[in-house]
Amino acid sequence: MTFKELYLQEKEKPTPAQTFIEEIAELTKRSTNTVRMWIQGKQTPDALAQSLIAEKYGIEVSTLFPDN
Repeated sequence: MTFKELYLQEKEKPTPAQTFIEEIAELTKRSTNTVRMWIQGKQTPDALAQSLIAEKYGIEVSTLFPDN
């Protein structure tokens, strides 16, 4: 395997951000696009999704999703 091939192999791996989005999507049974909307503040997860995420990370819902 060449040096460039090693680099390209590494480049194909998901980033930590992509992994986070995929894990939250799987946890909440939502699409990765929906999770991205939550991150951008364009949408807010429903109460069930909020509670699942809060439980996973051990953080209060009100801290994760503060009222604006």
